[in-house]
Amino acid sequence: MVAIETDALRNSLPQVTGSVNLPGLKSGVEIYRDKWGIPHAKASNLADAFFAQGFFTAQDRLWQMEYDRRRALGRWAEVVGEAAVEQDVLMRRFRLEDSAVGDYQTSSGETRAMFDSYAQGVNAFIRSTSALPVEYGITGVEPEPWEPWHGLVAYKVRHILMGVFESKLWRARVLSKLGTEKAALLFPGYQPGQLVILPPGEEYRGQLEEGLGHFSQGIVALECLNESDGGSNSWVLSGERTGTGKPILAGDSHRALDTPNVYYQNHVSCPDFDVVGLSFPGLPGFPHFGHNAHVAWSVTHTWGDYQDLYIERFDPANPGSYRLPQVGEEDGSGFRKADSRQETIKVKGGSDRVITTWATRHGPIIEGGPPQAYGLAFKYTATENGDSGSQAWTATLLDMLRARDSHQLVESMRDWVDPCNNFLFADVSGNSGYFLRGRIPIRSCANAWLPVPGWTGEHEWEGYIPFEELPRSINPEQGYVATANNRPVGDDYPHYIALDFTPGFRARRVTTGLLALDRPAAADMAEVHRERLSIPAAAYCSFLKSVKPEDPAAANAKEILTAWNGMMDASEAAPTIFSAFRDALLKETLENYLGPELAAEAWKPNGRGAAMFLGRLKARMVEMIEADDRRFLNPGDTWQKAMSRALSRGMKHLSSLLGGEHAGWTWERVHQARPAHTLSAAHPELAHLLDPPPIPSSGDGDTPLAGAYAPANFATVASLSVARYSYDPSDWDKSLWVVPLGSSGHPGSPHYHDQSELWRRVEMAPMEYGWDGIAANCETKQLLMPDARFSVPALPYPS
Repeated sequence: MVAIETDALRNSLPQVTGSVNLPGLKSGVEIYRDKWGIPHAKASNLADAFFAQGFFTAQDRLWQMEYDRRRALGRWAEVVGEAAVEQDVLMRRFRLEDSAVGDYQTSSGETRAMFDSYAQGVNAFIRSTSALPVEYGITGVEPEPWEPWHGLVAYKVRHILMGVFESKLWRARVLSKLGTEKAALLFPGYQPGQLVILPPGEEYRGQLEEGLGHFSQGIVALECLNESDGGSNSWVLSGERTGTGKPILAGDSHRALDTPNVYYQNHVSCPDFDVVGLSFPGLPGFPHFGHNAHVAWSVTHTWGDYQDLYIERFDPANPGSYRLPQVGEEDGSGFRKADSRQETIKVKGGSDRVITTWATRHGPIIEGGPPQAYGLAFKYTATENGDSGSQAWTATLLDMLRARDSHQLVESMRDWVDPCNNFLFADVSGNSGYFLRGRIPIRSCANAWLPVPGWTGEHEWEGYIPFEELPRSINPEQGYVATANNRPVGDDYPHYIALDFTPGFRARRVTTGLLALDRPAAADMAEVHRERLSIPAAAYCSFLKSVKPEDPAAANAKEILTAWNGMMDASEAAPTIFSAFRDALLKETLENYLGPELAAEAWKPNGRGAAMFLGRLKARMVEMIEADDRRFLNPGDTWQKAMSRALSRGMKHLSSLLGGEHAGWTWERVHQARPAHTLSAAHPELAHLLDPPPIPSSGDGDTPLAGAYAPANFATVASLSVARYSYDPSDWDKSLWVVPLGSSGHPGSPHYHDQSELWRRVEMAPMEYGWDGIAANCETKQLLMPDARFSVPALPYPS
């Protein structure tokens, strides 16, 4: 056990006032921190701007950067021991280091200089500080120098699991257990009647595709496999609909709540650009959210399909060789030698783990492989090698900061690779719109559903959707665009984007709330942020009117729910009762249809594949009950009977969990975000010092005010809004934002979680932009100065 005192937390805080001389700077940089501790840096040249961003990010988030770097490189077991070994093994198999180094080395000279300057700033803080973050003292590790490519590996580890490969693994598992016909029913395409993004307000009218043919084709290849282990809102309103005459861009990003938050609020200015926004600690620039003097941008996840799994057949007679499509290639035997590496995972307090990783022409083997006869190769746009244009995406990080209008901003995304985003924008000239950014491969339809054989040559990528053909709409005639991870386009779009999208409940409520606003200002966007009406809740309350309760407690619950308006309000008991009832119905349906083994895996998912399936199934059940489709039920059963049983079981669960009367079962009592520090699990004796307090919340996974949870961990918020924002191009100083914790990653800082209450109330703080106001109202000021004893390296920035 490790013991620390509260004083140690305070003593680990960085110095953010006064002047400091640093090698690597060309000129002085002023850093102002506002009342929320958010840094605003003003530099006189491009190199110093990124140096400063690296320096102040390390001041606030060095341990977070350390954590992301180590887990991306498969080195977290060095810090926390045996518990992280399997995680490290998987990350070594992904070979993210190769990808990050390749991205950096194939970047332009100017882009490399951006990463170099940022790394210089990080290292300048490490060398100059007298107080490292307290986590270094707890773990006994020392900060290693920050290499320029480390920001890329930190970014990749944040996004590699946001793709869809785990869904393909889960489908494969369900198919192997249930067979073709039963499995196909579970995985339909996008439900007709749900909203698409383009054109705004249109419903998807395609056919409901059960996928039976694709499963039948894939089952032969899957016979050789053993078991494999393995959300956001945004909207833009045109100036014709706002009170300012200029567009307003707003939204929020939904992720799991890291401690500190994955996004970092900051502001960097130099003659090339003046940008305020949210960055990823360790990576220069503002790739997802921000605005410069001319244009603002934001993203939501598209759920694009850019990750494939190939089943590779290895030759038992020639270990390490895998089958090729054409006999006679390479060594004349129809096989090629896979790349293999022996790697050592160091384990704190334990023995080293030596592993061998493999890679084929399709990518790294993430499951199986020699000495087994088969393995799964992972092909991913962000890590593939050998494509002459595949690594050019890094230039977008700099180009987008310089964009002078919406058209230039979209053009700057030409080489963007990953993740695929619904990219919204608005500029000071009045333009606004949507673009789907990212690299999506063109290949066979079978790749969309399941792992495919890698030795036939039938499933290879045939290029990517051309940039000019990616969905876009600038200044749509409807005067708005709304996205909520729903399907981007209809069936008339000629290219395959993805199989699964988020059900359209949030999209519909965002659209309804947005269009109900009368000439709004940026501050009025909070009304859409706080929208908490659940469409499924309203549907179930209607279904329950025909349900006969089994006992008095269920009858009382029915009375409460049928009189309820479906608002997932924190102070009400009805959301708690509804959620327990719906979960009980879901669990019984899973057990009936999947069987006990698969149902248990789905109920307590270890990966995103089963978790995504569970979310889609919950939405599907609403449609099936409405249509009286009983295919998920046992013979002779009805949905009314199933709901009656679920109502009783849900009430029994709540009685055992919460006790007392219904009135005390308020949603805020159970529906809470419980932020946990990266070291709390390894050092539970320190959790009371490291973990911010829980945050009660309204909403749930189906409402724009997001608060999704896994049913196995009832109501505990697993995914929420990790940043809310509202950009006002008519006057940037009227823009607003908030995060659920704070700007600092130091547990001893007053800014560790000082925005939590503001976030809970669905309010936002000013996003300060004008430099006169920033200087006049700042909480602290620090001056970074060149150290005359050291020469400044020449970096290839334009003069």
